[in-house]
Amino acid sequence: MKSSRSIQKSAVLALTAAVLALVAAATDAHHDSQAEFGAFGSETMRVEGTIVDINWTNPHISIAIETTGGDIPAGQHWRLASHPVQIMIAYGFAREEFNVGDRVTVLGWKNLRGTPEIWPRAIRVNDGPMKSNLRFTDMIDIANGVFESMNIQPAANLNGSQPERAGAETVEKLRAMGLLDAEGLMVWPPPAR
Repeated sequence: MKSSRSIQKSAVLALTAAVLALVAAATDAHHDSQAEFGAFGSETMRVEGTIVDINWTNPHISIAIETTGGDIPAGQHWRLASHPVQIMIAYGFAREEFNVGDRVTVLGWKNLRGTPEIWPRAIRVNDGPMKSNLRFTDMIDIANGVFESMNIQPAANLNGSQPERAGAETVEKLRAMGLLDAEGLMVWPPPAR
């Protein structure tokens, strides 16, 4: 017959194993957006549509659209896959900006596996500004000298961001352009010369 101490130890081990299994499943469920949609420095496509559904929740916001033009024929149903809620808010987006029936224009990348999904580079709702959905891609485009010609409003948290995730080459270009402060953080808009 097992002692109560032995039963407690078995219960703790079983509970620990269950928690570890859940953590592993959650980690496995998270995906790499660049593995699904391609490198964020690559060519984007333009898609126009009307919002038909909004899922403004974690782990990732998604917005369903019916296409009306751009690089995808009209009348198709596609999903804009994006960041968790807090990241979208940090980038300068608010839930109140998106409503069923609104027109959207999206610059983004099509899912590499052929599913009707787009990862947005930038989003315009109705007649508003084209707003960036990726601050590190902003940095890459700034470093490559193409950002300002894109007419995209930068991510709201671009200024003061650490640029390392944009890549070593981008960091060096930004430094040479005088767009990193003494602590190595992004300076945007550029200082007046």
